[in-house]
Amino acid sequence: MADFIAWHGRDLADHVLLTAQWYGNGYRFQSLSIYGSATAPVYAAVMVRTPNPVTQTFFPNLTGAQWQQAFDSQASQGFGPIILCATGTGDNPCFATVFEAQNPIPFTQDGLTLSGFQNADAQAKSQGLILRWAASYGSGADSRFAGIWVTNTANTLWNNDGLQDSVDGYQSRFDAETASWCRPSFVTLNGDNQYLSLFVANEVGPYWARHNMSPADYQAAFDLYTAQNYFPVCVQAAGADAGSATFAALFNQSTSIVPTQFTATGPIANDAIDAAVQQIMVAYPVARQASLAIVHGTRLVYARGYTMAEPDWPVVQPTTSFRLASVSKTVTAFAIFQLIDRGKLALTDTMQSILNLTKPGGGAPIDPNFGNITIRDLLEHTSGVVPGAEGGGMEVIEAFAAAGITKSLPVTQDMVDSYIASLLLQSAPGTTQVYNNCGYYLLGRVAAAVCGAASAVDAYQMNLFPPLGITRIRSAIDLISAQLQDEARYQTTDLQLLPSQQTPAQPLVASGYGDFDLAVSQGGKGISAATTDLACLVAIAIDKNDNPAMKRATITHMLTNAVNLNKTNSLAGYGLDSASLNSDGSFYGQKGGLIADAASVFQFNDQWGFVLCFGSPAQQDVQPPYPSWYPNFDNAMSIAMSTTWTQDLFPTFGMPSL
Repeated sequence: MADFIAWHGRDLADHVLLTAQWYGNGYRFQSLSIYGSATAPVYAAVMVRTPNPVTQTFFPNLTGAQWQQAFDSQASQGFGPIILCATGTGDNPCFATVFEAQNPIPFTQDGLTLSGFQNADAQAKSQGLILRWAASYGSGADSRFAGIWVTNTANTLWNNDGLQDSVDGYQSRFDAETASWCRPSFVTLNGDNQYLSLFVANEVGPYWARHNMSPADYQAAFDLYTAQNYFPVCVQAAGADAGSATFAALFNQSTSIVPTQFTATGPIANDAIDAAVQQIMVAYPVARQASLAIVHGTRLVYARGYTMAEPDWPVVQPTTSFRLASVSKTVTAFAIFQLIDRGKLALTDTMQSILNLTKPGGGAPIDPNFGNITIRDLLEHTSGVVPGAEGGGMEVIEAFAAAGITKSLPVTQDMVDSYIASLLLQSAPGTTQVYNNCGYYLLGRVAAAVCGAASAVDAYQMNLFPPLGITRIRSAIDLISAQLQDEARYQTTDLQLLPSQQTPAQPLVASGYGDFDLAVSQGGKGISAATTDLACLVAIAIDKNDNPAMKRATITHMLTNAVNLNKTNSLAGYGLDSASLNSDGSFYGQKGGLIADAASVFQFNDQWGFVLCFGSPAQQDVQPPYPSWYPNFDNAMSIAMSTTWTQDLFPTFGMPSL
């Protein structure tokens, strides 16, 4: 535990005396809070002694004008604020601040409204900064904020959306953020007992967080946790005076950030390929987990799991499952063509002849052209159905309510089907190509109906996967509490929280864990898979012979259609983004997947192909300049293509050689 001294409930005179005493003994401010009235401020402070204490300058009682003068004077000497706290009204604040030598001087703002602080946060993020300290003061309509943003040298992911949370609201935010592997780094409050919080995606070891405490509660928490070798790293208070104040505090055993480490696992290692993946994970700090599978001909020649995280994170294996996002469409296209191969489906069949969808409460679809949508239209993104309608959530509930039917979250696939039937088409079927998740959701529903299965993935698991020995492709799971042990972890770049779509109460959840009906959307973007198993579909796309799942002529039909479509349209369709015919008659095909918390690519070119998945949006830009791995991962594939591979790893992972 750190060597520290702390006090609270002290007036200005006592605070000044204590500061001078402990500063002279080598202690420096870790935390500082000013509360009470502007004319009779009260202080809570934590000072820590380090082996080589830095120089700090501190100003315990400043008006707004004096604060600005202090900032300008200190900045001219190379000192910037590390702590800025305030009490009083928006028009008449009292500031306390601490400066240290810094270069550059931090981006610092005060007197901000709620929207002003949100704008400052956005500006800071765009400039590669991170919030270090903040103040929330004033009350009601006169609420004000101040903040210090510093260079985010470690590229730490952070979220400061909670600016005026109620007691229960802050607890809900805390629960959702910490459940998704984040921690509170700073918390403060105003006189209305509203909480401002900062959460970050790094680790410092064990910690405790408490809020809505009376002075006596805080003292009890202080005694409890310091007896267990914790010390207060952030103590903030607000209230009219020392006796009526409310406290929030964070207790750590250390402030040292736990370093991340890179780990690669798999039966065969190639340092150069692993280094290419590591380079991407360093470039995208949110990319803590990844998996790569490389195919040559019909052989799986390389399969690795990658982890860039703290030691307590699960180590990714080659068989770890990742959300495929839109690469789910590729799986769906193969499943549809297997049904075509078996004579159970044709491209000219209409969707409605199979699904017979009705509006909420019954009745024919609202659009007279709905019945003209064909399987080909769905595969080619020309169906005209509303893109994204499969993720309607509350919109689905509202559509049923409009029909006089009470429904509640979560929605089911049957409910989504009816909702889609209640919407007008955006264009006549077969006329306009628009990228369409909903179209592939409906293809999955077609596959399920033809196979007599409950869902798209159930149908794929009954028909497409068994002949190939695939066992690790499944539906994505929404709730974080329901995740399987072999599933990757997911985080977004902004650690955003959103209302859940999985329960009527709609509590806040980490983005990607219930804010969208991912499992419902299976055929379009709701599939999770191990790259080892998905690589088998790469292999049958390459293989010029029949395979246990379908004839080569059927796959050639699918790929030829994609090539021809891509010649005149922006998208290849048929489960691919782009497709072309090589000079030797072989095919190139590529599909990318991107959702808020996952990215993936499925690619094949002549006799080579790969699958790469991330538990993060590492594919942030799909327009030039492309990420280094998207769409063809030249850095790794050039190495793979110049290496002699003799093994086939499909049997190693429980799949027969093709």
